[in-house]
Amino acid sequence: MKSLTRSSFIQSETVTSEQLEALQYPVVMVPFNGNMVPVKLRELSSIQIQACGNFSLIETFNDKVLGKSKKLSQKDIIEFSEIHHKIAQEALVKPTYDEIMKIYENDEKIKQARESIKEIKEKLHILPRGPARSELEEELTSYEIWTNMILPNDFLAFIVSYSLGVDKSDIKKITEDILLDAAILAERGKDNPADHVKGRFTDYMLDDINKRAWTILAEYKDNKQKKKGREVPNAS
Repeated sequence: MKSLTRSSFIQSETVTSEQLEALQYPVVMVPFNGNMVPVKLRELSSIQIQACGNFSLIETFNDKVLGKSKKLSQKDIIEFSEIHHKIAQEALVKPTYDEIMKIYENDEKIKQARESIKEIKEKLHILPRGPARSELEEELTSYEIWTNMILPNDFLAFIVSYSLGVDKSDIKKITEDILLDAAILAERGKDNPADHVKGRFTDYMLDDINKRAWTILAEYKDNKQKKKGREVPNAS
């Protein structure tokens, strides 16, 4: 397709909806099980991202896994998957999220898993608390994780990164030291931590920086106070 410029619009009396769509939703080559496929995507606004759930681009799921600072529960994994799928629903223009998910409708294993989920939920509805119920709840969670994570990892990871503008931003360069320094400066200047962090960030990322920075400063003060309390000798 011929590239569209401001001058080309001026020279023509009208612009077609197809031209506008091409500008608004570019075709991007996306990995899908190792193969590159053309997909129309949208970059999400701050409001659209917030509607997908409460998550931080600074303290990510991958950071937790690599750091091994916390053992992820099944609940964490489900929440992570649901947020990513919500982002994909918002970001995919053509094909749509629903159109892609239809590919898996005739998969017998997925059909069986969803049927099992339905049966387990019916049993849980009448089962009292106890070991049997706990065991059934764990089985339900396992099925939900499996059915929620059917999209290829490479595809979903790319969609999320693109739609949130991660790769063309500096959000991955943010560290706890940067956030702490920014929060200290913001406290002194009575403004926001993001005002003291230079780089390329979306509105959502700036809000993310502010939230994380204030949290880190509060933790820093709390730890400092506890350390100070330990150093004070007991009165005899």
